[in-house]
Amino acid sequence: MISVVLIFALFVSNFIIPASSFETKVETSTSDLFLVNLDTDTVVFSQKPDTNWYAGSLSELMTFLLSYEMIADLDKTTFKVEKSFIDALPYSDGCLDRFVDQTLSARDLMAVMLLTSGSDAAYALADLSSNKDRDTFVAAMNERVATLGMKSTAYVSPGFNNTSAQHTTCRDTYLLYREVRKNEFFLSVMRKKSYTPAALGEDYMIEAEASILNEDSPYYFRYTNDAMYSYTEETYEELVATTTYHGKTYLFVGLLGLHQSERNVYADARKLASWAYLNLSDYKLFNEEDVLSDVTVTANWGEYPVALHPYNSAYKTLPNSYDESKLTYQFDIPKTVKTPFLSGQSLGRAKVSYAGEEIDDIALSASTDEGLGMLSDFGKFTGYVYRRMTPHREVLAEEFPTEPAVNVAQPSSESATAAAAPTATEG
Repeated sequence: MISVVLIFALFVSNFIIPASSFETKVETSTSDLFLVNLDTDTVVFSQKPDTNWYAGSLSELMTFLLSYEMIADLDKTTFKVEKSFIDALPYSDGCLDRFVDQTLSARDLMAVMLLTSGSDAAYALADLSSNKDRDTFVAAMNERVATLGMKSTAYVSPGFNNTSAQHTTCRDTYLLYREVRKNEFFLSVMRKKSYTPAALGEDYMIEAEASILNEDSPYYFRYTNDAMYSYTEETYEELVATTTYHGKTYLFVGLLGLHQSERNVYADARKLASWAYLNLSDYKLFNEEDVLSDVTVTANWGEYPVALHPYNSAYKTLPNSYDESKLTYQFDIPKTVKTPFLSGQSLGRAKVSYAGEEIDDIALSASTDEGLGMLSDFGKFTGYVYRRMTPHREVLAEEFPTEPAVNVAQPSSESATAAAAPTATEG
């Protein structure tokens, strides 16, 4: 009871003081939240995204990723479900109980795990992937953590584990889920929201259990594509899901949500996604050819400036009331850069902020190779020599013009007329 009260107090504090990338009046109860527009890679809502919390059954996302790669033939590799296997598990959620004495393929086990967030199936997949060497499988999980840039995640088991040793964050869960969604089998299972093992009949059909995917649930959200969830001891729950509406896809992560309550993580996912669709739009901030800054380039014979361009064009998701004057850049550019270097090579960076909130960190590069082409270098060299030898001429030309000013003829009425002619959501 004390732990429940403490957790509730934590929720109330977050409810009173939400922290988001863009101003919103959406009231949430989940402690840690993260909402990203996948089309523009823009974080639009962020609340304690880097706070460690139990990974719970969300660890099965990593188990899916690895077992899909490690098992050579998902259909021919099979697993006979025995009660002794289930009884020996450190944690059991009963997802395989209905399959006792039945044989499932690795593909079947994956579908069970994904649709039910089934921990028992995760352990079975780990055993198939590593010849029952779970320590080796867990080591592979943690190696992939580093590869994906998940800075605050650690695993000690392939399935559910209710200890702080197996932990993650909203931001890390986002990175993992984004990788998992590249898998077509994952997407197809979630798209159908059900699966029947190939060797068994319809009596063994599995259906998605996440409330946000269940049409009979009060927490169903019709625009949801896929979801993985976890809950423990009737106290807290976790959810990661994507939604798509009018061609825009958002990825939601919520950790430490209230379980079995109207103010739960499913309700927060629906409210935040709806807020984003109604109040945010996509804007093109700049093109690859735009000049954002410059850098001094040092060659063997001298120095000259080179314009810096963004490495990519940038689309970002911003409020419908987008005001370009609120867009600012903070540059990190070296004082000088030595030649040679190639076009497209990163020569500096720029942090892009909107209304004081950082929305992107972009690489800056030159549009041409420098120090590699003889003709180009010769032209820059002669211009450099001329400026070094005749700097006084430029000053004299401005301060003491030696030639009389030339009157510019006024255009005729016909040419003047020609010159004045014009040239060719719902969130």
